[in-house]
Amino acid sequence: MTTKKLTRRQRILVATTLFGMFFGAGNLIFPVHLGQMAGSNVIPAIIGFIITAVGIPIFGVAAIGVTHSDGLQTLSGKVGKGYGIFFTCLLYLTIGPLFAIPRCATVSFTTGVSPMLSEAAQPLALLLFSAVFFAFVLFFSLRPGKITVWIGKIINPVFAVVPSRARDRRTAESRRIHFGRCTN
Repeated sequence: MTTKKLTRRQRILVATTLFGMFFGAGNLIFPVHLGQMAGSNVIPAIIGFIITAVGIPIFGVAAIGVTHSDGLQTLSGKVGKGYGIFFTCLLYLTIGPLFAIPRCATVSFTTGVSPMLSEAAQPLALLLFSAVFFAFVLFFSLRPGKITVWIGKIINPVFAVVPSRARDRRTAESRRIHFGRCTN
């Protein structure tokens, strides 16, 4: 077996793609909430969060890499063929239609659209938002070979630029307000 060394650019692309795949709103919002609720038990809470939100995904990626498996079914099939099929189906159903997929649409709607609408308009708006949201999901899902390009080269740079621009605007606004109050 021959090994190919990645160029610096390829390593950066792989690193940002993995970051983009595993880092989500839950990793940004949940730790703060967890810390607030933990109170004096913040250290055990941090350790538990790091193990479950960082360690387990890294071990999953490492397991695929070390075993040279083509995917989850090949990896879990090493236990047994029946187990491989059962576990893969169970995991895909859990990640997909049973929990994560509906939650993706509702969380996006609740945080981004719902605050701008009246209570009466929300059910229809949620339906329309979900249809458009899942049309985008379907579009990207039908092109799985390009997902690393979209995450690594397009989505991550956008996410890196947008928060910094928002921070710059907030900083400028707070300076304007602060200095405006000082001169009055």
